[in-house]
Amino acid sequence: MIKKIKLLKKYTVLFYIFSFFILSIPAWSQDMGSSNNLPDGYRLIHLGMTIEETKQALENDAFFGYRGDRDVSLLPSENKTLIETTGSTWLERSWFQFYNDKLYTIIINFNPAKLDYYSIFTTISNKYGDPKSLSPERTIWENDSVRLTLEQPCSVKYIDMVVFNELLDQSTVEKSTTEILRQNLLDDF
Repeated sequence: MIKKIKLLKKYTVLFYIFSFFILSIPAWSQDMGSSNNLPDGYRLIHLGMTIEETKQALENDAFFGYRGDRDVSLLPSENKTLIETTGSTWLERSWFQFYNDKLYTIIINFNPAKLDYYSIFTTISNKYGDPKSLSPERTIWENDSVRLTLEQPCSVKYIDMVVFNELLDQSTVEKSTTEILRQNLLDDF
């Protein structure tokens, strides 16, 4: 009987130790990084900034090589603006795309001779956890508000998913209208 009690105590202690480790795994894995807390920009530039705020931030950060209004272009479609900059030795080129005066896409091409894909991948993975999608060409981390994409050879993209999905929905509606008009024209024959 005493042996059974000792054995039962031993298993109870092991059960509690095992339970502690199992229950602590989710908390530990959250400390390792999570896509829920993805950054919404790089350095002083963040998604959602106005064109003027972005210009001011670019002027204050020589890293991007912003040369003023000559780097600003209006895109053919309505309510879209683009700022394109040439960078320093670390940065080849960057683009900042706006919709309705709000920054919704940041694309930064780093110089692959100075900074490699694997170093960026490792840093982002350690900080924000496992990616949502992984392929030889690109790696994607994403949450409800931001998509962070790392592309070969050494390009990083930040996309405002709310605006992106809105534009995608508009594109689908425009396409549907075009298809209906096309079919109506064909029906006239």
